[in-house]
Amino acid sequence: MDISELGQEFDFVDTVTVERNEEGQIALKMPQNRYDKSDEIPVHQYGWGPFCKFYADTFPYKETAGVYIFTANHQIVYIGETVNIHSRIQAGYSNISPKNCFEGGQQTNCRINNAILEIVRNRGQVALWVMEAEDRKQREAELIEECNPSWNFEALSITTARRKQSTRVDDIADQQIATHRESSTSQSQSTSGKYAPLYDHLKNADSNTIHVSFEKIEDILDAPLPTSAREYEVWWNPTGHSHAEGWAELGWTADPDLDREMATFEKI
Repeated sequence: MDISELGQEFDFVDTVTVERNEEGQIALKMPQNRYDKSDEIPVHQYGWGPFCKFYADTFPYKETAGVYIFTANHQIVYIGETVNIHSRIQAGYSNISPKNCFEGGQQTNCRINNAILEIVRNRGQVALWVMEAEDRKQREAELIEECNPSWNFEALSITTARRKQSTRVDDIADQQIATHRESSTSQSQSTSGKYAPLYDHLKNADSNTIHVSFEKIEDILDAPLPTSAREYEVWWNPTGHSHAEGWAELGWTADPDLDREMATFEKI
């Protein structure tokens, strides 16, 4: 169904933009080898990707509950509901964490990210639409029944997924080799440097939710936070920020409260 045919009114949020390398090619992401339990837990059927990192401006919908729609070339392909639209898109779909590639991880995140990648690789356009709604679960169910969005029902078998993985290995091998040095450097930067003590603190956390003051973070780092961390919420978002990519790769999201100078880290 075309989004223009939908009876219920949704707000257009943004057209999805994927990260590209210096040559203008889509930067494919294969984060599996960064998971510290990769030799203990199998990759799930959607976990081989490849994936992309994408951006959609969802900041106006932070802490907003409702229903969201992904369209591919104006056709409704996926419908979901969430208590926090911003967090669901940014921490769930836009940047796949290594942990989510393995059994027990969020398979839907992997599947939708890969589906978005395939549309963009084929020169299509993916867009995000939202509707604020308290009765979001009921709205989602009704819309899925009405629109029959393909990504909601698409479920590759393990055999098919492995076949796709097999055929993609040759396709991405050259790129992996070419970017090996860059990836190694990026990984090293994401787990070392100024913010390494904070990453270690998160790794050793006993709880899936941590409330910590900016002052405490500075104590952990033994260094002051930059002014932008206190003035701009975007500083805490992993999209385009290497320090935040570090905790995102460990499976954490950061939700800052600038007025109280507090940050809430949540394990996803």
